[in-house]
Amino acid sequence: MNKKNNNEQALLTPEWTCLFDTEKVERTPYTLTIEPTQDEKLAIAKRLGLEALDELTVKLVLQRNPGNMVIHIQGLLSATVSQKCVVTLEPMKEKIETEFEAWYADASQAVSFTRAKRERELEKDNIEKPVLDESEDPEPIVNGHIDLGELAVQHLSLNLNPYPRKQDAIFASGEKQILKTQGNGDIYSNPFEALKNWREKESKN
Repeated sequence: MNKKNNNEQALLTPEWTCLFDTEKVERTPYTLTIEPTQDEKLAIAKRLGLEALDELTVKLVLQRNPGNMVIHIQGLLSATVSQKCVVTLEPMKEKIETEFEAWYADASQAVSFTRAKRERELEKDNIEKPVLDESEDPEPIVNGHIDLGELAVQHLSLNLNPYPRKQDAIFASGEKQILKTQGNGDIYSNPFEALKNWREKESKN
């Protein structure tokens, strides 16, 4: 394998792979909890552009829908991430807790009965096909497995704060700026106030 193929393979390899055998899923709920290793957390943090991923725990419930072979997944994701403040560029931690859902089906049966029925009705009435709900357009099951790790990383990515900012940090171009403390203990909302005060003191001397 040449260097190009090695690079392509690296891009295709998930940072956290947690393959789940779908044969375990019946109509009764199947519950489990997954967590990445330390090395996997480092790789996930690099992929998502995080300063650090301190904690990631995902609680999952998997169940086959009655009447078809679609697997319904409900997840509760809890994570502690560290991102750079967009103002100060200092690292800041944030706690993330979110619920998500996903649907999977065997590749040969990915078109569910509900979806097929709706498409037939639309064709009959010559109505343009709308964007299908995820439950009617499930993701394909690959080789009898679902990668729960990659699923979790995708939902973590969707719930990251795109503009992390510390509470006391305000852009310099706004009405206020980061509060700055001078050596004499005076606090100024921006450098121009500090300069004005310095000039006033100089004129009095």
